[in-house]
Amino acid sequence: MEEYAGRVLAERYRLPRPPADEFELAETRAFDTYSGQEVLVRQVLLPEVLTAELPGDEAGPADPDGLGDSARRALDAARAAAAIPDHPRLVQVFDIFVEDGSLWIASELVSARPLAAFLAERPLDAYRAAEVASDILAALRALHTHGWTHRNVTASTVLLCDDGRAMLGGLAAGAAQEALCGYDPLPEQVLAGGTEPSWHGPDSALEQERARQNRITVVGAVTERWAPEQAHEVHENWRLSPPVGPAADLWALGSLLFRSVQGHPPYPEDSAAELVQLVCAEPPAFAEECGPLRPVVESLLRPDPEERPEAEELGGWLRSLIRSAPEPELGVETVSLPTDPAKLPVKRRRGELVRRRRNKAAAAAAAAADPTGLQHRRHARGKQARAVREKRESARRSEMRQEQFQQEQVVSRTPDRGQAQPRRLGARLLVALLVVLAAVVVYAVLVLPHRGESAADPNGDRTIPAQMPGAGGGKTHSANPPADTGQAPPAKPSSKPTTKPPTKAATTRPPAAPPDLGPDFALQTDAAGFTVAVHTGWARSGKNGQDEVRYTGSDLTLTVVPGRDKASGDTEDPLAYQLVERELAAFRASSWSSASSLQALTLRGHPAAEGEYTWRDDSQQTIYARNLAVQINGHYHIILISGPDTERAAVQRAFDKAVETYTPH
Repeated sequence: MEEYAGRVLAERYRLPRPPADEFELAETRAFDTYSGQEVLVRQVLLPEVLTAELPGDEAGPADPDGLGDSARRALDAARAAAAIPDHPRLVQVFDIFVEDGSLWIASELVSARPLAAFLAERPLDAYRAAEVASDILAALRALHTHGWTHRNVTASTVLLCDDGRAMLGGLAAGAAQEALCGYDPLPEQVLAGGTEPSWHGPDSALEQERARQNRITVVGAVTERWAPEQAHEVHENWRLSPPVGPAADLWALGSLLFRSVQGHPPYPEDSAAELVQLVCAEPPAFAEECGPLRPVVESLLRPDPEERPEAEELGGWLRSLIRSAPEPELGVETVSLPTDPAKLPVKRRRGELVRRRRNKAAAAAAAAADPTGLQHRRHARGKQARAVREKRESARRSEMRQEQFQQEQVVSRTPDRGQAQPRRLGARLLVALLVVLAAVVVYAVLVLPHRGESAADPNGDRTIPAQMPGAGGGKTHSANPPADTGQAPPAKPSSKPTTKPPTKAATTRPPAAPPDLGPDFALQTDAAGFTVAVHTGWARSGKNGQDEVRYTGSDLTLTVVPGRDKASGDTEDPLAYQLVERELAAFRASSWSSASSLQALTLRGHPAAEGEYTWRDDSQQTIYARNLAVQINGHYHIILISGPDTERAAVQRAFDKAVETYTPH
């Protein structure tokens, strides 16, 4: 608390004491006395010159805050922007209030630094810039889903966290500035959900030009905030100009990539008025130093909003570039250790003490001092005892070295028990695995053909009771037992033939009894030309423009496509067809996705492929789906069951029922 000794805002947020050379902190951390947490507080000035430009902006007696019309619009726009649902890549806004003629925005304090602080030190490389752009694009796509346009993507609002991810802030501040200038930043979804607003934006060319001049003053010379559709001059036919939408945010992202990699903006920023004119009249500087990002940057900085890439296409480009990033190089000061043992330093043995011999004069003096020789004999006996001890110690060390040498020789000739034990354990595990596989093959050959004989048809086809045109023997769906065709099961090959020959014409057999679907499923004969088992209570949503028939209910969706696409060329293989299948477009476009259990099979004589797919949608919810594409009479029939990842069991059960009962008419 000693750090926050400055002013208090809204009787709640305590600011730190500003430095001596600064009058007021426009953006600083603060201490929330209500929650006991640190927050980030940003100030948005409400200039009086703007409120005086528009008629009726004087504070009225009915306004409790004493705000003019433009200030009230800025406050309402900021609060509407703060009401957007939370997203992992968007900074949360906690509180918005007006005090002392300024708009204050209290948001979460993220452990991060603005991108502008990093660019002040050095530019980013192309691959790191692509990672940052991918995170910012995810935040923008979430905003565009709710109908919002950010309009404030700059190096100051992009935050680089300590863990490497990037976050986007400044939405509420940007909305307040746009409303303050005279624009209406609220999307149609927000306007349709609330009361009728008192302001719809400029209604004439004069008000449009006035709002443009106000924006030049408030925003300043920031290239990212001046897309051509925002900077164009206002004429009499100003309503025919391109609208400001998601394409303006993509322009800002392209300008930010240019600045991040090349170290300078694509247009000079000496003057805001000159910048606005150059954006409308001149192409941006060449992105020569952007490397692999150059085609992405140049496509985003196109003057026509219709020619800029879509967000989904841009996300695919960025993910491909990130996956192709090279491994980091070793530093130039790295010291490599020698691998040859002969080059390693050897620890030398300490040398023995060598006594210095006494000369004859010293010996005579010693004899004169001890005529009896007792002292000399006592020293002689001590010397002899020391010699004996040293000899014994030397012999003991020699024996120890000899034993150690013999042990090393034995170890070098015989394998270590600790090393042999894992080998024996691996051999045992291999033998056990072979035994288990043999038991599974025997069980599949001897036991599975005799299970469920009461539900099988007379010819032994137990895959799907309903008939398909041209159905015959072959491999069956992985969720059902193998058909009696004389072939081995697809997962575990075996050379043992079956006892019954394959049928010649399955279409001539009478239909078998319908399977036991239980109380939760019922057969539905759809007008699109097929029959399938659908969960009771699910509603049919009709056939859309992509020839998809959908049944929805309980957070799950059944999508059936009865023979829309023709199998030809590269899509002759069902597995290859799933790579371009339109129903899996959300999987391919997701920033996080995975596929498993992809396999080709023969479903009642027809080539097919199935797989499990997992991805995250725009709301960051994990989706789990089972997909089957079967080729019948040269066309693909698709069955797709999708739902939340927590409902995997329900998705699998509905998928098995649908595949078991699907019959085209």
